[in-house]
Amino acid sequence: MGGYHIGAVCRILGVKPHIVRYWEREIPFLSPQKDRSGRRSYSDYDLNTLVRIRHLLYERKYTLQGAKETIWREMTGKDPDARARIASIRADLIRISVKLNESMERLSGGIPILVSLKPADTREQNRGE
Repeated sequence: MGGYHIGAVCRILGVKPHIVRYWEREIPFLSPQKDRSGRRSYSDYDLNTLVRIRHLLYERKYTLQGAKETIWREMTGKDPDARARIASIRADLIRISVKLNESMERLSGGIPILVSLKPADTREQNRGE
């Protein structure tokens, strides 16, 4: 089974294994797979969630309950601030894509080279304009 074992996760997060296991018990949507011998295997999604939890707890000084509620709102799309941040980031990425296309075209001697977004993103962009 692929993924990160608890030792690697703890090194990335800078916390001890008992902390990660405690977070797992307290936050139900954080549940890594276990292999036949019972070793935890964290997916990229699990690792990203753990990094977010650590940031909220250690940097933003949230309680574990507050971090859990914040992540839950972000996951369910019920956080208007998160949606606004996502929209802002998406707009920045679109601007970067346009500038990258322009730069690549100049470097290629005027031959258009397109760096495109996923089709779903393009549909959303056209709908919003």
